Amino acid sequence: MSVSLPTQIEALESRSPQHYGTLRRHLPLLRTALDDATRPYPTSRQLYDQLEDPPIPPHTFGRLLALLVDFGIIALYTERSSANRYDIRAYDAADLEELAALLA
Repeated sequence: MSVSLPTQIEALESRSPQHYGTLRRHLPLLRTALDDATRPYPTSRQLYDQLEDPPIPPHTFGRLLALLVDFGIIALYTERSSANRYDIRAYDAADLEELAALLA
């Protein structure tokens, strides 16, 4: 049984207010990176590098992508030995909109 997105967001806010706030502030940046992605299995660095003057460091950006994996919005691509590739083939902007509404 999977945990609902509202429950996951609530848990993140209580467990790590800093990550919660960072996600809330930079969700539009993540949306831009995912919407503009040209590869189905990008690394966090590839997504980060396509952004114009991102206001956060690459490590923080990667951590935010990992949260999107935790929430089931994107997936990890596990067919390679590198765990930092993301499978964004099933990414749906509506899922990110739901997350944005929950964070508002």
